[in-house]
Amino acid sequence: MHAPAPRRPRLPDPERAAPEPAFTVDAAAGALLAANPAGWAAWGLDAGSAVPPIGIDRAMPALQRLREIADAGEAGAGSSSGPVTLTFWTVRGLARLRCRIEAAPTCGGSAVFTLHVLGDGAAVRLSERGGARQEVALTAWLAHELRTPLGAVIACAEILKSEHFGPLADVRYRGYAHAIYDSARHALGVVDGILRGDPARSGVPPLAFADLDPVAVVESCLAVARPLAERAGLHLRGEYAPGLPRVVADELSLRQMLLNLLGNAIKFARAGDQVSVAIAYQADGPLTIAVADTGPGMDGAQTGAAGPASATGSATGLGLGLPLSRALAAANGAELAIESAPGEGTCVTISFGKDRLVPV
Repeated sequence: MHAPAPRRPRLPDPERAAPEPAFTVDAAAGALLAANPAGWAAWGLDAGSAVPPIGIDRAMPALQRLREIADAGEAGAGSSSGPVTLTFWTVRGLARLRCRIEAAPTCGGSAVFTLHVLGDGAAVRLSERGGARQEVALTAWLAHELRTPLGAVIACAEILKSEHFGPLADVRYRGYAHAIYDSARHALGVVDGILRGDPARSGVPPLAFADLDPVAVVESCLAVARPLAERAGLHLRGEYAPGLPRVVADELSLRQMLLNLLGNAIKFARAGDQVSVAIAYQADGPLTIAVADTGPGMDGAQTGAAGPASATGSATGLGLGLPLSRALAAANGAELAIESAPGEGTCVTISFGKDRLVPV
């Protein structure tokens, strides 16, 4: 005896469509199954040409939340819940919609829901509220698109560093494999922080403070930056004072600050220049991490950007490095100071006050 075929979700009847946008999604499979005309419009799709099921991104926050609701059994078949604000990645960009959730009575998946968008202004997309909101939508899209290739890089680097298929011919290859792995893991952490956070609010992803060894963090960043410095013909070194305390900070953002500063120094330096990271500590005073170079330097107007607009005629930047590092330093309870002059190099110092230090 054959099992009954799964029932398809009810398609909203255009002639009897509710006044508000409504659409049915399968949060487990990542599919848009049905919609009324206003629902298609909420997705930026044309009702006349949309042919369901339409694949949508399972990683978007709205579908993650719907899967949580399904797993928790908060909405049984045919039941509905109160208003919930959900974040979608639509054709027109990122949109936050206030929805009433109704579990669709289908026999296929338990994560199939019909969503009724509430309120006249509920379907306004963040990307339509000005340039800053467009950047939020673009950031979310880019962050998600980077996850898959980063995952592939991590998997390949893990195979190399574990020498899964046999020993590497030169010990230096092991160091490069570890550097690739650490760099990709760091980048994936940054991407996940963007997806978890609210870039519109602060530009800084959620932080997880921990008791860190500053030397270990700096050494890991130097390992990542060293191949770039060697290729550019630069001398890269670390200098550490004895008896350093530990520091309470978010490791991911501290690494991000240091990699930003090292990247800037390497990008704008000239062959033969020196780049150093020095950690110093004064009793009952701050702990400082200084990234210094003997490169072309900057004038006062350029210290708010990523580096010289064209210090050597060979490198330019987007102007994001130092402003982002300043924001991350402030979020970690630290201060960032810049000393630079044309032709005299640059020194960027991150200072952690004694309230952020743990004696050893």
